[in-house]
Amino acid sequence: MKILLVLLLFLFTGVGSGFAAPQLVAEQLSYNFGEVLQGGKVDYTFRFRNAGDEVLEISNVRSSCGCTAVLLSARRIAPGDIGELQATFDSTRFHGAVSKVISVDSNDPQHPQVNFSLFGNVKVELVLNPDRVRWGKVNRNELLEAQVIIRNLSPKPINLQPPETTNPEVSAELSALQILPGEQVELRLSAKLPDNKPRLGGYVLIGTDYAGHPQLRVSVSARLSK
Repeated sequence: MKILLVLLLFLFTGVGSGFAAPQLVAEQLSYNFGEVLQGGKVDYTFRFRNAGDEVLEISNVRSSCGCTAVLLSARRIAPGDIGELQATFDSTRFHGAVSKVISVDSNDPQHPQVNFSLFGNVKVELVLNPDRVRWGKVNRNELLEAQVIIRNLSPKPINLQPPETTNPEVSAELSALQILPGEQVELRLSAKLPDNKPRLGGYVLIGTDYAGHPQLRVSVSARLSK
């Protein structure tokens, strides 16, 4: 009877090698990078420890759009050892408040997926309004026109290159090729649906000498009204 009680005690208290397991414990799960100029990059290294008593195995690392993550340490982390995960956020295509998530999958039975996050604000100095043109449903021979305003909120003049289009049915013209600080220029667009297609799509591309945003991109689209 005493032997049975001892065995039950071992079973319910988790004593014994059958209950050994890895445990991923992060020093911090999020990092606020504050404010970065559009086009800048943010690098941060997250650290975590294997607080368990078995080898921690990292099986997968995933990150959201605009963010990359690299495991600096080995994928197998012994009990008590430290792992490092380097995250890099590229702000080129983002503006305003952003939050990016890196997910780490492991053999930790209690937390098989741990999410790390980078968040902050991307300050824009070269602004497109709007940054996309949607003509919606149009007639076959209808002339489509639109205007995009490009504003320079930086303290220096910004030079632009003549616009290029990825679709020959779309034409684009700039009112000027230089934007002084605090000023704006107009991007004038015109297009027609192709004769043999029910949809129109593409991009207008404008090169700049602004390091934070070396190429502006405006998407355009329309579709035939039935």
